[in-house]
Amino acid sequence: MLNFVTMTENMQHNDFMTDENKSVLTKSWFLTAGETDARGLMPVTLVAARAIEVATEHANVLGIGYADLKEHRLGWVLARLTIEMKRYPRINETYTMSTWIEGYNRRFSDRCFEMTDADGNTVANIRSMWVAIDMETRAMADLTQVETGRYPIVDRPCPVAKDRIPAIEKDAVVEAGTYTFRYCDIDFNRHVNTIRYLDLVLNQRPLEFYDHNSIDRLSVSFDHECYFGETVRLLTGPAAREAESSVTEIHAEGRRAVGVKLHFMPREQAE
Repeated sequence: MLNFVTMTENMQHNDFMTDENKSVLTKSWFLTAGETDARGLMPVTLVAARAIEVATEHANVLGIGYADLKEHRLGWVLARLTIEMKRYPRINETYTMSTWIEGYNRRFSDRCFEMTDADGNTVANIRSMWVAIDMETRAMADLTQVETGRYPIVDRPCPVAKDRIPAIEKDAVVEAGTYTFRYCDIDFNRHVNTIRYLDLVLNQRPLEFYDHNSIDRLSVSFDHECYFGETVRLLTGPAAREAESSVTEIHAEGRRAVGVKLHFMPREQAE
C-alpha cells in the first residue's frame, strides 16, 4: 500500500496527491452533467483528457514539466495512447486516476494510468508513450539533456499491452470525408490538440450507433502534427488482421498524421 501525502490541499477540491517518492500521482474528480455524453456517461475523450492532465501535473512535480523542458528548448508530445475501459463512470460519480512512469530511454517515456471508482474498483487502464521534441525544429530530441534522476521508474503492472495501429484492410477502405482545422482545434503549441483528433474520428458515426455500442478499447498513434487551416482526409475500415476492430486514419499532405483503432462492445454487455 502506498503511503500517500497531500501535495496541496484536500483532494476533494480536485487537488492531487503523490507517494513519498513522488513516483505515483493520484487525482480525483466529480463527474458533472456538462461533462457527460448523451447517455450520462463519461466520454472516452474525457478519459484521454484526464490522463493528459495528470501526466502533465506529475511531470511538473518531478521537475520535467513544460517550464523545466523549455529551458532545454524541449517539449513533451504524446505519441501513442491506449485506453481499455471496464465501465464508464456515470453522472455525479467521483472517480480517481493514478499515473506512474514505467520506463524511458533517450527518445521515449512510457507512462501508465489506472482509473478507479469511489469504491476503489478499476474502471480503466491506460498506457501511453511520450516523446520529447525540439520546440524550434519540431524534430525528436534527446531526453538525456534532462537529469535522468527525475524519472522514477515504478515496478507496477499495467495490463494494457503495447499496441500499434494496423493498416486498414486494403479492399475495405472508405473515404469518410474531409475536414479543415479551425481556431478551436489548436492548442498553445499552435498545432491541433490531441482531443480534437479524437473528436473528429468519433463524430464519423451517428448518435444511434453509440446508443447501441460502447468503446471498450481505443488506441491512437500520433505520427505527424496538423495545423490551423490544414485540410485532412479521413479514411476508415476494418483493421487488417483484426476484423473485430475498425481503424480511422487522418491523412494530411498524402501521409497518415493520426491513426485511431476502435473496438466496440454492445451496450447491454458493456453496462
